[in-house]
Amino acid sequence: MIRLLISLSIFAFTCLSAPVDPVKLATVKDDDIDECSGIAASYLNPNCLWMHNDSGDKANLFLVSLETGRTRAILRVKGADNYDWEDMCSFVLDGKPWLLVGDVGDNSRRRGKGKADPCRLYLIHEPEIEEDDKQQKLERPIRARIEFKYEDGRFDCEGIAVDTERKEILLVTKELNAQCGLYSIPLEMGTYRQSHTARRIASPFIPLATAMDIAPNNREMFIGTMINGYRVSRKQGESWADAVKRPATPIKLPPRRQGESACFDRRRNWVYVNSELKEQPLWRVEFPLPKNLKENEK
Repeated sequence: MIRLLISLSIFAFTCLSAPVDPVKLATVKDDDIDECSGIAASYLNPNCLWMHNDSGDKANLFLVSLETGRTRAILRVKGADNYDWEDMCSFVLDGKPWLLVGDVGDNSRRRGKGKADPCRLYLIHEPEIEEDDKQQKLERPIRARIEFKYEDGRFDCEGIAVDTERKEILLVTKELNAQCGLYSIPLEMGTYRQSHTARRIASPFIPLATAMDIAPNNREMFIGTMINGYRVSRKQGESWADAVKRPATPIKLPPRRQGESACFDRRRNWVYVNSELKEQPLWRVEFPLPKNLKENEK
């Protein structure tokens, strides 16, 4: 089954490649980043990405330069635990930049069962880091602790994203069959402790999804796998449930050892991708906006 899904993924990206070859920007030069499973572009720190390790690490976020690959700062997320962090995203709402971390991994399908920790999302104010040659260490408290369960079972999730226009958090499950699950929970900013039921809104034909993000214009969604990626475009006034009914556009990604992280740039129409393991390259993948997006929606 897994071989079949990999073959389908390879066929998909040979059907349509990115119009510009991927660009290698830098190599991550931090031995403490050895299992990067989530990245997010910074709004306050130009040419930098936030990233985190998978399960087993402390509740730390690393601010890494896209130009040098070096860690500029380590942010300790106070009030959070890293049971199985799988993805993160960044967004701006009402002029304020935020980071959302997804403690959503569940390979054994046991989270929330008995004494097992439930799936959680942590909301944090993004800090601005001073320009300094020395690596900085800081701590910030979480602003919301969001626990959730799926309406139809337990799933392993490796991709989260936020649509600020529709005020929703989206989650994509990693499935061994040909379809992933796309789920939605409301984006609530004023409540510290939250509990939600994630509602399945679609089941797109994307196997083994390992990353997801939504562009700042709230019109473009990127879902990544270990081999390739897919772009989904949402029209004005359309829901993501309707948008994913159309075939996703395959996007060719560079070869990676274990690619589980991707995010949009904050201003330009390209995505960054990285991989687990130490000293992995940071890549930029460009692709044009679809014709259905107006100039002022870019």
